Amino acid sequence: MFKRKIFKLLMEWKNRSNGSSALLVEGARRVGKTTAVEYFAKNEFKNYKLIDFSIASKLIIDTFNDLSNIEKFFERLFLALEIKPLPKGSLIIFDEVQFCPKARQAIKTLVADKRYFYIETGSLVSIKENVDDILIPSEEENITLNPLDYEEFLWACGLEHEAELIKEHFNKKIGFNPDIHRKLMQNFRTYVAIGGMPKVVDTYLKTKDYFQIDREKRNIVNLYEQDLKKIDNRFNTICSLIWKQMPFMLTKHSTRFILSSINERADSILLTKTLDKLIETKMINCVYKCSDPSGGFALSKDANSFKLYYADTGLFTSIVYMNNLNDLDNVYQRLILDNLHTNLGMLFENISSQALVSKGLEPYYYAWEDNKNGKIKKYEIDFLVYENGKTIPFEVKSRNVSNKSSLDEFRIKFAKKIGDKYIVSPRNFKKEDKLIYLPYYMLFAID
Repeated sequence: MFKRKIFKLLMEWKNRSNGSSALLVEGARRVGKTTAVEYFAKNEFKNYKLIDFSIASKLIIDTFNDLSNIEKFFERLFLALEIKPLPKGSLIIFDEVQFCPKARQAIKTLVADKRYFYIETGSLVSIKENVDDILIPSEEENITLNPLDYEEFLWACGLEHEAELIKEHFNKKIGFNPDIHRKLMQNFRTYVAIGGMPKVVDTYLKTKDYFQIDREKRNIVNLYEQDLKKIDNRFNTICSLIWKQMPFMLTKHSTRFILSSINERADSILLTKTLDKLIETKMINCVYKCSDPSGGFALSKDANSFKLYYADTGLFTSIVYMNNLNDLDNVYQRLILDNLHTNLGMLFENISSQALVSKGLEPYYYAWEDNKNGKIKKYEIDFLVYENGKTIPFEVKSRNVSNKSSLDEFRIKFAKKIGDKYIVSPRNFKKEDKLIYLPYYMLFAID
């Protein structure tokens, strides 16, 4: 079991709520929700019980049809589970709660009883689908579990000292010795290649065999694609089509998906519906354009302009190089050693998005045009976040960091609203006034 940042959030919930609210843990499939919650249960509760509703008997599920008498309910539940009643203060986990909507509705009554703590896990798409006839409990908090971020990846690799050193250098605003910087970048490119899906990371640590690692990733990709096809059939969406178009759109830096087979109105309605479902799967990160980057991005969100990124860059790497099955080991080695002579901008932009989302931030992007001496020039800031009353822009560079015209023009337009400005690149850390050249491996350390 890997050390995960969610453990701190789970502990905060336990201490803060003292059982007065349930906790719903969301996340894409295979990110380790059940494993993380059960590990927390084993370490922080003397007693717990996990109920997996995906395989629960009809007798267990039917128990939740009647909570009119709470004592009778628990009597029926523990008999159905074939266990003794749990002592007060124990934890009950409703795993895959989407398969038993009545259990989720029961949270209001169960929390009011103050007998146990409750954690739910599940797929947001299915959860939302199965709530038409139930009352959503207001006593429910929620958190999202993402793939391992880079700091968690370093922990998994036994490199806690490296993670601490990176944070120390960021806080002191100093770069590393060039040789150490190169080594840190090599470790980060390993993360780009492997990604943060727990089973994939585990395979990497146990085998270092890139064929096995890639096989695990492709298994997850195939599972995701099957899930998206099921969603399309169920909701009349085109999630699987959009998913497959994403690499092309990222390569072209485009925000428009080509759907030539349908008319313009259907395009808009269908794309909106599809986007909603894709976001619910947690398989992608959606970054919207904002029209006013001076603050309060959500108030100026352009719902028709957005960029889609894969939630796990390791999976994206396998998707990009899916046609290189006979040369996989060579491809991975060259990627890690920075000898892969192709444009890796889309991978590094994707992993920058992943890093910001993993920190609980909601990035936006901003694009505009200006007339310069009779010529229309286009500018774009890759990511914007809003922190402590200031807009923080991020420009992601895979190679050349000398071109910062968009950041310069952005500073002129919104000087009073901007805090630090970041160029995220393979370059060593450097600070020039409020412009910070931030190496990719330091993204997790930003405040």
